[in-house]
Amino acid sequence: MPIKTILLHMSNDDRHSQRLAVAAILAKRFSAFVEVLFVATPVSMPAAVTGRAASYAYIAEATAIAHEKAEQIEQEVRQTLKDCSYSWTIEEGDHVELLAARAVYADLAVVTQSHDDERGDRVALQVPDRLPLTSPCPTLVLPYAAPPTAAIGRHVVVAWKNTREAGRAVRNALPFLKEAEKVTVVTIDPPGHRLDSGRDLMIWLERHGVRSQHQATIFQGGDVGDVLISSCRELGGDLLVMGSYGHSRLREMVLGGATRTVLANLDVPVLMSH
Repeated sequence: MPIKTILLHMSNDDRHSQRLAVAAILAKRFSAFVEVLFVATPVSMPAAVTGRAASYAYIAEATAIAHEKAEQIEQEVRQTLKDCSYSWTIEEGDHVELLAARAVYADLAVVTQSHDDERGDRVALQVPDRLPLTSPCPTLVLPYAAPPTAAIGRHVVVAWKNTREAGRAVRNALPFLKEAEKVTVVTIDPPGHRLDSGRDLMIWLERHGVRSQHQATIFQGGDVGDVLISSCRELGGDLLVMGSYGHSRLREMVLGGATRTVLANLDVPVLMSH
């Protein structure tokens, strides 16, 4: 399916400009409409804020500040997207739930990797990079620490396994794959595996006009997510495509092992589908 509507997550955080710039580039590339959803509810709060009353007070104050900042951010959006068609909406509430509700009408969602504060002085209230588990459209997760500076998708690395999630991810990535200069299919096979586990996918991609190469890695133990990140880095990929594995349990989104590792350690954008 072509990318004609991009859902852009915006909030009063220090990476909103990065997401905006990427959305503008992609909107021009795919001639897409950008739906900008600004969520005023804060994504984190200081760890020093303790107690329910203090937490509620902080969230209320931070939300009010975000509403004040919204006008300035809207001007930034207007300037960056001046050559694109877009809409601007302000909401309050759970970021993932609000995004998921609008993702039904989008072809791509753009969020930033949730930031794990090593100093421990802030507590995460929202985790937008969990959107792939609930979104019907693919989610482009941008790395927090290493914002992309060049065009995304020149060399696309596909993490392939014959599963529903991976199959959906590849299909959703076709607009990127068709424009890529290079596509590498990466498989992680068990010891003793002799079949070409990337062959069928490569044939299917060829029928869609996408030429690819295959890199097979024999799994020697450890974390599959670490292997995927290392493979993408060694290959020089600038976009990783993979299925998002996990499930929802009592409103808590539980990530699969490889998905959790990639989201925690990614250094290139990752396009995920569940």
